Amino acid sequence: MKKNIIFKGFLISLLSLSFSCENFLEGTNENPNDPVAVSPGALLAPAELTLAYAYNSNLSRWSGLFTQHVKGVARQQSGFDGYNFTASNFDTDWANLYVDVLQNLEIIITDSQANGYNHYLGAAQTLKAYTLMLMTDYWNSIPYTEAFQGVGNLQPAFDSQALIYDEVHSLLSSARTSFSGTNGALSFDADLIYGGDVALWIKASHAIDARAYLHQAPLSDANYTAALNSASQAFDSSADDMTFQFGDAATTAAPWYQFNRDRGDIGFNSTFGDALDAVNDPRRDIYDGDADIDNFGDVVDTHEYFVIDQAVELTSYREMLFLRAEALLATGGSQADIRTAYLAAIESSFARVGLEAEYAAYIAQPAVAPATITLEDVMTQKWFASYGEPESFTDWRRTGIPVLEPNNGVSIPRRWLYPQTEIELNSNTPDATLTDRVDWDVN
Repeated sequence: MKKNIIFKGFLISLLSLSFSCENFLEGTNENPNDPVAVSPGALLAPAELTLAYAYNSNLSRWSGLFTQHVKGVARQQSGFDGYNFTASNFDTDWANLYVDVLQNLEIIITDSQANGYNHYLGAAQTLKAYTLMLMTDYWNSIPYTEAFQGVGNLQPAFDSQALIYDEVHSLLSSARTSFSGTNGALSFDADLIYGGDVALWIKASHAIDARAYLHQAPLSDANYTAALNSASQAFDSSADDMTFQFGDAATTAAPWYQFNRDRGDIGFNSTFGDALDAVNDPRRDIYDGDADIDNFGDVVDTHEYFVIDQAVELTSYREMLFLRAEALLATGGSQADIRTAYLAAIESSFARVGLEAEYAAYIAQPAVAPATITLEDVMTQKWFASYGEPESFTDWRRTGIPVLEPNNGVSIPRRWLYPQTEIELNSNTPDATLTDRVDWDVN
């Protein structure tokens, strides 16, 4: 896990602009028609920050409600726990990802291509691919080919998920080409994720590619092989993780900590807790905030997981190990190789939360490491290890593991609603319900 201490002062100044979880960094891109007026370095850090903030706020919290990592226990979140969402609930995330992430990245790409700033170009292409995949995984069809035209097109068409995924893979390939060039005489020093380490960015691009192929695996088994190939070129250890490090001051705090401090409407889910308890999993004592399903806001400063300076992993070595175990199962890999990846993934999860000494006893249990590792074993342990991570919602939709009962009604949501602002302003917005499936969700 790479912590960018060198940029801590810059992070403080960025976060001090605003730390509202409802409208974070609104307006960082005031003039999209004049991209050469702002250097790529001035836009990269806000884009990284907004993406990490979005990933660790509503995307994490609401995905956690659906996968029953957490539970809404009061006020608005109690309603969300029963799946009582309206289109307007999704306005802010849509706007922030389009305006403060994708639009800024478009400007970086345009400027960097014109001036030969190859490393900024590679980072922007990588982050653009990541953001597009994130959005299509939650909203399915989204505006892309006709987007980012400002007043030139106020009602862009919605592109299919298949087109978006093709663009994701293309962008990541282009990013690796960009990173292979020189920096173009512009120091790559505004990077808050990897501190300008091009080799790590290249590994991250392969990890994102691997995730994308895994998401598409329900559509074609060939994508499992592609995922394995990409993962083999990704991270070598957790030190390579694609991580955004938040700060330890009130204005630089991680989104989960801010939410627990300011609202405190969410607590630990007993369904998840019971599953952990069934295999004597010591991670529960770190995840539950010592409060079971009581409000995390009651223990905001003692919660061991949602800490003030949480390092938010956008993708990780641990994820690649679980991906490898799953893809090997799907492609007829040997049990020896599957077991190696599976146990290494669990070990990485234990190390991440400081439980290295507990690992050996944990995997000695047949319920954890049976003679034959199955998909249920892999996905259950990934559910355990992916606490609070939006990717767990995608895993559940792809595999149906773990088996979960809805909190309300007959179905758990499988996507997000299009935002009310888009419905009102763009006549091309498709109809959608929370229980509709995105295109790769065919199982």
